[in-house]
Amino acid sequence: MIIAVGAIFFVRTKNTKNSIIQIEKQEVKGIKEEPKYSVETHIIGENDTFAKVMADFGIDYSEMLAIVDAASSTYDITNIKVGQPLRLAKDQGGRDAYLEYEIGKENYVHIDFLADGIFQVEKKPIEYTTEIVKQSAVINSSMYLDGLDANIPEGVIVEFADIFAWTIDFSVQVQKGDSFQILYEKRTRDSQDAVYGNILAGKFVNNGKEYTAYLFEDSDGKLAYYSAQGENLQKQFLKAPLEFKRITSGFTYARFDPINYQKQKHLAIDYAAPVGTPVMAVGDGTIDFVGWSTIGFGNFISIHHNDTYTTQYAHLSAFTKGLKIGSKVVQGEVIGYVGSTGHSTGAHLHYQIKQNGVLVNPLEIDLPAGDPVPDDKLEEFRIVIDKYSEMMK
Repeated sequence: MIIAVGAIFFVRTKNTKNSIIQIEKQEVKGIKEEPKYSVETHIIGENDTFAKVMADFGIDYSEMLAIVDAASSTYDITNIKVGQPLRLAKDQGGRDAYLEYEIGKENYVHIDFLADGIFQVEKKPIEYTTEIVKQSAVINSSMYLDGLDANIPEGVIVEFADIFAWTIDFSVQVQKGDSFQILYEKRTRDSQDAVYGNILAGKFVNNGKEYTAYLFEDSDGKLAYYSAQGENLQKQFLKAPLEFKRITSGFTYARFDPINYQKQKHLAIDYAAPVGTPVMAVGDGTIDFVGWSTIGFGNFISIHHNDTYTTQYAHLSAFTKGLKIGSKVVQGEVIGYVGSTGHSTGAHLHYQIKQNGVLVNPLEIDLPAGDPVPDDKLEEFRIVIDKYSEMMK
């Protein structure tokens, strides 16, 4: 979809001509241009500002301000990010023709320098060639490592895990012999590296049970992932309080306590992770304790989610700045960092859930999901399922 601000015009001031450091006579990659332009591309660096880059392009300060002013209702062109390209094109007569800045992977701002000294500003979609890719892997050690071994891009693996973050704890529930399949968009722009778009569908087989995810647009135009039965995959709690690829070990119902040297029930999950690994709130709630535990948990956080559930996080190295009793937190918000404080023999996060005041196995809780596929969209949803399922065969 093209989001354009018609023709936004602004009077151009005098341009001071300076030498151009590097000029490429080429078509801009991924964006339709005519080959009559010489294009200089600047990749934004750590210390760059828009004014500095414009000066390097030979555009004087007053004209730079006019460009910022002209673009302001479309995009704050001074908001440039490290690694993004900013381009200035000149015509065959050496006159400034247009300026382009890529906002991200999806859109760019195009600013025409019109013949009469007026700017025209538009926000446009970057043009890609899109290919639908199907990849799969069988788990031998971990989904992350085995996915990489199967040449599945890292970003796709992580996004796949995020889609199932409310359903599967990939550090605990995954077993050797489990398998997964991903259907996703691979987008290319000429000779540039591929960019990976949406995951369209995914399947994960865990101990013989199949979990599915299908991308679908609801009645409000919002994209979400649903199971084959039309259930929303997002739930009240995330399955794990740590980022997927950082998790290395998990739940054991009867574990050996290396300090007390005895078998004990362990209705919690211990996640081994480096000190400083961010810890997330698994759901929305209110902090009802943050501080030092007197029962061996070291730095400890307790979150009250509702009248039924409380989640707790122990042995932290530090808390998020400003966190206090009564603070409101949202799902996925960083609340602290992995440590080894209190009764602990190594860096890890001790995570537990209380249901009506009683510890329960986090993996066995069946929490309510978000809104399912609306009834008036079910037929359309089934068509999508059939389409993606056929592509995954």
